[in-house]
Amino acid sequence: MRALVTGGAGFIGSYLIPELLRRGFEVTAFDLAREPLALVPILDKINYIQGDLSSGPDLYRVMMTEKITDVFHLGSILAGPCEENPRLGFQVNMESTLHLLDASVAMKVNRFIMLSSISVFGRDVSEPVSDDAVKNPETIYGQTKLASEHLLKWFYRKHGIDARALRFTWVFGPGRTRGITALWSSAILDAVARGESLVVSNPDETGDWLYVKDAVKAIMTLYDAETPTQRIYNIAGGAYSIRDVVKVAKTFKPDARITLVEDGGRQSPYPAAYDDSVARREIGWYPSYSIEDAVKEHVEIVSKK
Repeated sequence: MRALVTGGAGFIGSYLIPELLRRGFEVTAFDLAREPLALVPILDKINYIQGDLSSGPDLYRVMMTEKITDVFHLGSILAGPCEENPRLGFQVNMESTLHLLDASVAMKVNRFIMLSSISVFGRDVSEPVSDDAVKNPETIYGQTKLASEHLLKWFYRKHGIDARALRFTWVFGPGRTRGITALWSSAILDAVARGESLVVSNPDETGDWLYVKDAVKAIMTLYDAETPTQRIYNIAGGAYSIRDVVKVAKTFKPDARITLVEDGGRQSPYPAAYDDSVARREIGWYPSYSIEDAVKEHVEIVSKK
């Protein structure tokens, strides 16, 4: 088994790859980073290829030369850069999906697993948001992810490729430093762990907090599922406000210097709560971490660094 992990040097990729190695995969990590710092502890156990997701030749080359049997397509350009440069957003996020799916058909891959996003939904839906809720993304990033979902389903119908995807919520954990929701989750817990002072302007912002190790569990649960009845599933951890989670964090770090600004308003372009009951029922997904366990582990790990 030879797995390709795009965005392999990124946050979720750095947690997924050790799990793939544990399962006996030969892993090729593909990422734009010149120095994959998050992968340093396992760099000698994988094949790391620096490449560009916006380059079709780069993607076809790695698929063919590495004889890939399974694809884990995690890589993307995030929301902020997409808003600044929509053309690049579609090149990196949507066109990479097209190239990888096309190459996967040619290679007859076993599974194609893609990370989509809750950004495909707008704030005009009822909560908790179900898998089949209307998709009306408010960001370019969300539009690129929705286009990728349509491509995935088309390749499944047209070519029979076993392509599957997950929509993650606010994925948090030690090591996440990029993305809008990182500012409202991991960055705050990092400050708690390090004893740093931080002012939070939107303490009543509510989102669904999914611990990174549960995110990896969800990926592998979907990979292992024999006969999923749908191609794309919501995955959720639990809806909490920033204020709620800071309160939890202070039970482990009572001297945390986090200032919560009152009446800060809401900044997220995404709905707050999600329904993942279909994934729980059909593929057996469930989170292993409570919010208390996840926050405790996050704070402990960062405190030791």
